Amino acid sequence: MFVKRVLAWGVPILALVAFLAVSVDFAEAKRFGGGRSFGSKPSYQKSVTNPQKPAQQSQGQSAGAMNQPGRGLMGGMLGGLLMGGLLGSLFFGGSFMGPGLFDILIIGGLLYLAYRFFKSRKLQERTDSGPEPGPMRRSESGAGWENLRTPPSTGSKSARAVPVPEGFDEREFLEGAKAAFARLQQSWDERDMDDIRQFTSPEVFRTIEDHARQEPGPSRTETLLLEASLYEVRQVGSQTVAGVEFNARIQEDGGPVEQVREIWHFGRYDNDPKASWVLEGIQQVEER
Repeated sequence: MFVKRVLAWGVPILALVAFLAVSVDFAEAKRFGGGRSFGSKPSYQKSVTNPQKPAQQSQGQSAGAMNQPGRGLMGGMLGGLLMGGLLGSLFFGGSFMGPGLFDILIIGGLLYLAYRFFKSRKLQERTDSGPEPGPMRRSESGAGWENLRTPPSTGSKSARAVPVPEGFDEREFLEGAKAAFARLQQSWDERDMDDIRQFTSPEVFRTIEDHARQEPGPSRTETLLLEASLYEVRQVGSQTVAGVEFNARIQEDGGPVEQVREIWHFGRYDNDPKASWVLEGIQQVEER
């Protein structure tokens, strides 16, 4: 009888909690790329662990844990009462007669606490939304994007295995990469797939198309602050592959400001004078 009650209550609750954990991630990842790692190479489909962790981060996380929604006096008391009532029903209740009104309230409370728990874990990684610069718009970043699309210079055709190939203009490239970031975010908000197609590799575009089918409605993503640094530059055959680490503050659909760290990999074929940089993959940067 006890096993029946555990299976009757435990399995559905665990399934719903797992669903909530996944749904929170997808519901909050509306920006271009969906906050996931993907790309034309298997290595792009894995997150990158940040080797250098800020010294103050552990203190911030401790303070954040103390202020998590649902972790205070009311959250702890409610969680204890709900869990105690459910366990009491499982261990000491009579024969299983199906859920009553109080049982439904217990389950609803547990699911709410689970949602708040997973939500608070996501909010831990975000910073307070203080005064920020205005959002970057496509019209403001056109010049940088044009620089990104300039054809390679003669020296960039060298196949020498060096950290930065000859003729590679780092400053110009980073300006164009930031313009690409802003433009692709806005094109994604408008679900302008034609514009996205011309700046992405076929593999990346297919992934973005899948995301668009899952989330067909328009969204609103504001890039309040964007910093870019060169992550790597390497030669892969006749292709130059350059990675840019973006550190951005983004607001999605009027929600809290989120700190985003991603590595965008761009590729360009050196043997084609008309070739332009295209996005080959996105990797999330995770704190160790």
